[in-house]
Amino acid sequence: MQFALLLIACFAKQAAPPQDPFANIVDKPVALTRKATGFRSFFTDNFGFRKEMMSQLTTTEEGRRASRQSVGFEVLKKFSTSTATVASLSFQGRMVRRDGFNPVQNDMEGQRRPGWFFEYHNAFLDVYNVFNPVLSTTQRGRNVGRFNLRAGRFYVPFGLNLQTDTHAPVLQLSNDRNFGFERDWYTGLYGSINQHLNYDAYYLLGSGYDIALKGQRGLAALRVSLANKYSSQYGLEAGVSVLGGERLRMQDHARIETRRTGIDARYRRPVPKGLFTLTHEWSAGSDSRRSLTMQLHQADYLHASRRWGIATQYRRHHQFDLNPDASLLADLTWYLRNDIGNSNLHWLKLNVERRLERSQPLPSHTVVALQYYFYR
Repeated sequence: MQFALLLIACFAKQAAPPQDPFANIVDKPVALTRKATGFRSFFTDNFGFRKEMMSQLTTTEEGRRASRQSVGFEVLKKFSTSTATVASLSFQGRMVRRDGFNPVQNDMEGQRRPGWFFEYHNAFLDVYNVFNPVLSTTQRGRNVGRFNLRAGRFYVPFGLNLQTDTHAPVLQLSNDRNFGFERDWYTGLYGSINQHLNYDAYYLLGSGYDIALKGQRGLAALRVSLANKYSSQYGLEAGVSVLGGERLRMQDHARIETRRTGIDARYRRPVPKGLFTLTHEWSAGSDSRRSLTMQLHQADYLHASRRWGIATQYRRHHQFDLNPDASLLADLTWYLRNDIGNSNLHWLKLNVERRLERSQPLPSHTVVALQYYFYR
């Protein structure tokens, strides 16, 4: 009898309904965070502010010394909806102090800026999928990333400069020597043609640093390049560029009729204990109907630790009625920080340029530059 009662008690205990785990929880009002609006939201939503410091000392074989000290910043702002980024804004500038001048690749315009000078570099607005307001839903899906608008000041859309940040390094690509400036004011469209090719099509003012209208017609430029997947999967970047029109010569603002056609390629390959990169740019054309060619060849090695790297570059510009300009450069960098995304950089750099040929006689054939750079 007792055994039967025990079985009944156990069965009743197991059959009892489960207790509600939330029975003792009391509802409390939740404090809602107010989203910044208007002017405040510009500096809180998708807003980036980065600081920059640079100190650069140069000397020649004759002992002529010069220095360039600067403090700068970069503002990056993205404008987004709940489903997509619709535009982005970039502005980069720095306050510079120069004492003396030696011509190094990353300061070819510095001779006209003695003492204190505020420099602006990137200053442009990108609007993504710019034709979406007039496209149907199906058409928008088919044309994602195909039509983007850029307006402002950025790298001249010729060669590899569009996809290369040469703001700080001493070694530069060929556009500064090819056109007299590496950045210009322009507007136009860029995006993907298909899964294999990208395009950039722009109208450039042709004035270089300042917005100047001196009767020049400006420049039209078109570049067709390999899609980004070739860089990420195979380490390969390449393109073909054409450019034509009128630009201003920096020294005296004379109008120069300009024609260029160019090809370029860059190949990155992992090697034992590091990364090896080859870069080539070649172009031909004319300035005021005088034929010329420009070539650049560069090799880089970055150690797997990303702590140090070495590079060498050969560049040659030849206007056929003048003697050519040619230089051989060597570059050694020690990285204190070297973020893969270039968002956190800190380095010491030693650069030596030996001028092999000059179109005009200069007092020095060797220039040595020592650079300290910080960006975060």
